[in-house]
Amino acid sequence: MLRLDGIRKTFHPGEPDQRTALTGVDLTLAKGDFVVMIGSNGAGKSTLLNVVAGDIAPDAGRVFIDGEDVTALPTHERSRFIGRVFQDTSACTAPGLTIEENLALAAGRAKRPGLRSPLDRDSRARYRAALAPLGLGLEDRLQTRVDLLSGGQRQAVSLVMALSGEPKLLVLDEHCAALDPRTAETVMRATVGAIERTGITTLMITHNMHHAIAFGYRLVMLHEGRVLFEASGEGKSLLSVEELVKRFGIVDDALLLAS
Repeated sequence: MLRLDGIRKTFHPGEPDQRTALTGVDLTLAKGDFVVMIGSNGAGKSTLLNVVAGDIAPDAGRVFIDGEDVTALPTHERSRFIGRVFQDTSACTAPGLTIEENLALAAGRAKRPGLRSPLDRDSRARYRAALAPLGLGLEDRLQTRVDLLSGGQRQAVSLVMALSGEPKLLVLDEHCAALDPRTAETVMRATVGAIERTGITTLMITHNMHHAIAFGYRLVMLHEGRVLFEASGEGKSLLSVEELVKRFGIVDDALLLAS
């Protein structure tokens, strides 16, 4: 479903502040796979997601989604393949609009850019059905403005919006990092439930190593722009935060504090 072949990226080449972010990343996600990626600050995680989404062009390498080479496609064209949720709880929504208006905008983008789906009885029923499994009561608050919601509730709405139009790939860019621990657990449970119900291929990056071990089918560690380690199945479930830190010697305050 998602294949990255030899992705390389250097920022400011030839300048004093030159920085190599990715040094030849190869990564494949099969259809329905749920991969969680961790790594210390500066490991290249966000750069890699931006390459996948089309926000950053790689210096070398190719990006394939569902067998199609999308390397040259701009972000707005690639968005028909990709649903994305950011760390910033307001980045994916229009705060001054209601929940149902935001969902209508997302549904309209999935059909044709610039069009808004009508707010009729059928669409509201679909929105309620999409929100109800999250377990946050948002299905009964369709007329509530998004800027009046908590951060966790906004992320839940963002998740439903990202899944509008049934994209082929869901990208979660530290979407729980700005939330308090209890809210983060709630949003993660809602996220995992949505992934399991839809079967969507998912790539999630996180600083929370407990989340990385507990959630997802595969764990990938990125370090200094390359894949350092992968684990799946029983090997993943038996990992511990302490073992990851000890084994690879990656002691990063952000990783440890988040865990």
